[in-house]
Amino acid sequence: MANPIAQSTEAFLATLDGTVREAAEETVGSNSKRSAGVEFTLTEEINLAKAIKQIASVDGFSREERSALGFLMIMAGIPHRMQQEVLDFDVTDVRPEHVAELFPHASRKAAYVLSGATTVAAFDGLSEEEELEARELGVRLGLSAPLIDELVDNALRMGLAMNTGNRAKVELLEAQRLLLISGV
Repeated sequence: MANPIAQSTEAFLATLDGTVREAAEETVGSNSKRSAGVEFTLTEEINLAKAIKQIASVDGFSREERSALGFLMIMAGIPHRMQQEVLDFDVTDVRPEHVAELFPHASRKAAYVLSGATTVAAFDGLSEEEELEARELGVRLGLSAPLIDELVDNALRMGLAMNTGNRAKVELLEAQRLLLISGV
C-alpha cells in the first residue's frame, strides 16, 4: 500500500519548476543541520512537517499547534508555497506506521521526528490521544521504551514552555533533548 505522506510530497514536488525546487533544496539544506547532528533533505523536511501535523491533529489541529508547525517550517527554510502544501495536507488516513516508513529506524533522525511531533502537539497541552499516538510512533520508529518516555516527557514540557514564552526553561529542555537524541 502506498504511503500517503510520501505519495503527496512526491506529487507536489513533481509540480515544481526545476529552478524553484533547486532553490528550495538549497535553502532547506543550509537550514537543516540540527545541533544533534541530524540533517534533513527538502523531501524529508516536508515529510517531517506532515508527520508533525499527523500527531498534532489526533485531537484536532489547534491554532497553537498550527502556529508552532508554521514556525518550525520557517526555521527549516521551507518556502511559503511548500508550507501551504503541508497545512493543506489531509492527515485523516495517515497513521504512525506511515510516518515510521519514512525515516531510518532506531536513529537520531527517528528520535528527532518523535520529539518534534510531540513538542508541537504539546503546544496546547498533550492530550491522552496525542500521547498514545506519539508513543506508538516511537515504537514504530524502533526507539526503546525508556527513550520514548524521556522524549515524550521532554517534548511535553518543552511545548508548554515554548507556548508560554519561558525562554530559560526552553533552553534547558533543548539541551536535555539534544543529549537524548545524541545518545541514539
